[in-house]
Formats: sequence, C-alpha cells, structure tokens
Amino acid sequence: MIAYDAPVKYLSLFSGAGGLEGASASPLACCEIDPDCHAVLARRFPRAALHADVRELKPPRADVVAGGWPCQDLSVAGLRRGLAGERSGLFFELLRVAREAGAHTVIAENVPNLLALHGGTAFRLVLEALAADGFAYVAWRVLDARAFGLPHQRRRVFLVASRHYELARALHRPLPGFDQVDAPACAAFYWTAGIQSICYSQGFVPALKVGSSLSIPSPPALVFDGVVRKARADECLRLQGFEPGDFVGVKAAAQYRMAGNAVAVPVGRFAFGSLDGAAAPDGVAGKAGPAGIFAGGEVRRVEHPVPALANTLGALIDRDDRSMLSPRAANGLLTRLARSGKPCPPELRALLLAAGGL
Repeated sequence: MIAYDAPVKYLSLFSGAGGLEGASASPLACCEIDPDCHAVLARRFPRAALHADVRELKPPRADVVAGGWPCQDLSVAGLRRGLAGERSGLFFELLRVAREAGAHTVIAENVPNLLALHGGTAFRLVLEALAADGFAYVAWRVLDARAFGLPHQRRRVFLVASRHYELARALHRPLPGFDQVDAPACAAFYWTAGIQSICYSQGFVPALKVGSSLSIPSPPALVFDGVVRKARADECLRLQGFEPGDFVGVKAAAQYRMAGNAVAVPVGRFAFGSLDGAAAPDGVAGKAGPAGIFAGGEVRRVEHPVPALANTLGALIDRDDRSMLSPRAANGLLTRLARSGKPCPPELRALLLAAGGL
C-alpha cells in the first residue's frame, strides 16, 4: 500500500452536494455551478474554498482531482453528442485542472453509457486523453449503489487514473459488503413514466432522476401497506447515503435535484479508497468491458463476482407518512399505461384507482 505523510490533498470538481469524496480527508476546494449546492458544501466541508465555474478555476497544488463530470451528452436519455458536447466536453477542463494542480491521480464518475457510446470510441478517447496527460494507468469499474447497502439501483462507471499503477488497480479490490437486514415490504416505481416502463422494483428504488425539463421534481413513488406516494426529499437523500440534516434550509425542489445529481456516498468513498493501493487483480487481455485496466495502450478486462444487492427499502422510508399520490398524478399514469400497453402490477393498479385515477 501507498504510505502518505499527510492527509491526501484533493480538489472536488462538479461537486454537486458531494458524494465523490474521501471518508476522512476534506477537499481543499469544491467547484460547483449550482448555487443551491454551495450552502450544503459549506456545511459539509467548512474549510474548503468554493468556486462556481470550472473553466475559470486556477487550482492550488493537489495530489488528487475528483469529479463526476456532466453526463448529459453521454447518457442514453441525452443527445449522445459525446465528449464533443458542450457539457460532457467539460471532461477536458477536469484534465486541465488535474494537470495544473500537479495531481498524481484523477478519480472520476459518469454514466455507464460512456463505455458504449459511439461504439466505444468516446471511452477510448477518455483513456487516451488521460494517458497523454501522464495518467498512464486507468482503471474503470461499473458499480451499483445497491452493492453498498443502499436500496437504490444506481449504476455508474468509476475511473481511477493515476501515475501509479497500484492506485489505479486498487479500484478492482473486493467490495466491502454490507449487512442485509430484514425489512418490511416496499416497492418503488416511476410515477411520471408509463409510455416507457415504470421500472416497478421490489425492495429498492430505480435510479433517482434530476427532474423534468421544467425543473419539476419527479422522485420515484413508493408502494407499501396500501399506500402509494412520492418519495420525500429526505428519503431520496438517504437513498444516496447523505445525512438530511446537512440540507436543512434548502428548498425541497433543490434537495431532489441534488439527490438526483449526486454520487452515492459509500460508492464514492470506495473509489477514493483506491488511494491506499490495496492489492487487486491485474486483469487479462481482451476487449473493454464493465471493468478493466488501460496501461501501455493495452486494454485488460477484469472480471468480478456478482455482488449481493440491497433490498431494504422498507427499512429506510418513513412508514408513518400515509400521504397518497394525487388523483391527477394517478389518472395521468393510468392513462399513459392504457395508451402504451406497458404492464402495471394488479396491486398497484388497484391503489392508483383508489387514489382517484380514471
């Protein structure tokens, strides 16, 4: 393992409310364009300098630069312009900051579609750009928040690019595991869907979303004990591993947006834990897959066992909140389902009808 004489000095870019962070060391600076996040960042990291625009950031010296750069041009739901897009192209600003800070390691996060976009050419560009800037070893791995004990299906690709092979490779160390406790029954689904699948999920929520194009929150709906209601903002924050107390005074709409944008805290900390350089597999030569290592221009695939996944949603939510989905929302969902022919579990349909739908 790598021995450090002092706490790791790192910069957080595209910080959101946090999540891609160390378990103990605090960032020297956070850079986030959303002004609503600044109050949360100041509360969570009171010693960190706050900046708004990564394009104007003149970084101090740092060991590590971390950031989940914007995914809008990379995601399946986005326009898929790739790294040529205005927002996802900010990846190159992350590289600039790392270069100017003299960092030895970059820790990054994005949507899994990055690996497949444009037949894999976008991801190859990421690998080659990192290597060209001196981060010769790049490991990547798709991780799900459910594998870290959060009942939230959120799959993201994490990258550790470093001048030190052992730091990059450590991303492939074994997952820490979690205690799978018994929890009362609870399901979740997208109440704003219906034309596409509502992603009805037993024991966990589908991936939290930022919201609609009109900035209207659209959290998943919960189904338990004859209740069907929207997940509250504090519940969404817990589903990402945050303490809701850090968000006191922030409007609920902003909390929903922050939860939808954030990196799940225990997953981000696992990625940061790679800085310890723990032993991990080297991989085998082959095509890039959901986990691998890039070194010397060669891609090596790394295989991982299928992890246990959390199904404990019923233990996380407030079961005393008996509020119901509005008749308008219930009717809208049933109408969309009728038009599209998409499936709806009978028990959910009965609850939607009871809520005033159709």
